[in-house]
Amino acid sequence: MTAPQRRELLYEGKAKRLYATDDPRRLLVEFKDDATAFNAQKRGVIAGKGAANNAITQRVLAALEAVGIPTHLVAGVSETEQLVERVEIVPLEVVVRNRAAGSFAARYGVEEGGVLEPRVVEWCVKSDSLGDPPINDAAAVALGLVTEDDLAELFDMATAVNDALVAYFARLGLDLVDLKLEFGRTQDGALVLADEVSPDTCRLWDLSTGERLDKDRFRRDLGGVEDAYAEVRRRVMGPEGDPERFAAEYRAPEDSPLEHDHDVDHAHGEGAGHGHGRAVVNVMLKPSILDPQGRAVLDTLRRLGYDAIKDVRVGKRIAVELEGEPAEALRQLREAAEKVLSNPVMETYELEGEDGG
Repeated sequence: MTAPQRRELLYEGKAKRLYATDDPRRLLVEFKDDATAFNAQKRGVIAGKGAANNAITQRVLAALEAVGIPTHLVAGVSETEQLVERVEIVPLEVVVRNRAAGSFAARYGVEEGGVLEPRVVEWCVKSDSLGDPPINDAAAVALGLVTEDDLAELFDMATAVNDALVAYFARLGLDLVDLKLEFGRTQDGALVLADEVSPDTCRLWDLSTGERLDKDRFRRDLGGVEDAYAEVRRRVMGPEGDPERFAAEYRAPEDSPLEHDHDVDHAHGEGAGHGHGRAVVNVMLKPSILDPQGRAVLDTLRRLGYDAIKDVRVGKRIAVELEGEPAEALRQLREAAEKVLSNPVMETYELEGEDGG
């Protein structure tokens, strides 16, 4: 690939510069050593941070691509630069929390380190001037930042990224406590992971010692900041961080969007001609959504002595009669399942087919 020609500076943020290139479809990202915290109230320089975050991000995004998660990464260019696809950034940051830490622990007065079950997915308005404030689903839609369908897609993508990175970093002896993600849409409207994945955007604790190997060392004046970034880079660039090796061994959780799409094309009638048949729509709450009904059933089972049953999720099963041209009937069923029979923000669905007459 011909090296891109850097053009005008388009944007300079707290940790990166963004340049146009001679290819209108591509941008050049330069990682800086500058560091900020607490909405830029604290500033400093971490020697080698730009090079470390550039290398870590390239390697991690390549690992995500290898397991089927699309990203904006095109190629590395230099020690501190990478070429990315030009995307329209979704104006929401997505924070996925596996443990209580940082602002979450302070907000709710809980001790840091506690496992969050289910994991917590939060939205924040992407706005430096506003301090990236948290926002709920209804407000994000009401303000025109996203649609309900956008939120469902962002939730699924962020969940898939988190699932993969929990496994990836665990291979490196690191506990992924939480992470901030940004997404963008390509020219054809596809949602891809953008920005970076690094100790700037992830809390990473050593699995053996609990040592913090991320930006918290700068935020909290813990010392050893440069060493922490260098250590994460060393582990990511080692053999266990190899993207192809990770992809060959990774198995997505059963509830991961990587493992299951919104529907399963087992519905009867994919062939030509008209006919009739039956299908079933199975609707379940997403894994991150609390299920009070399932918890009540589980409590009853435990009182009755069924100790082997560790969890219960309650859903709904909807039987549907179909007729007409099979492909059109299936299309309508999918649309109805997505828009009417389930809530895409909170629920997932699968289609099952049964042979008709």
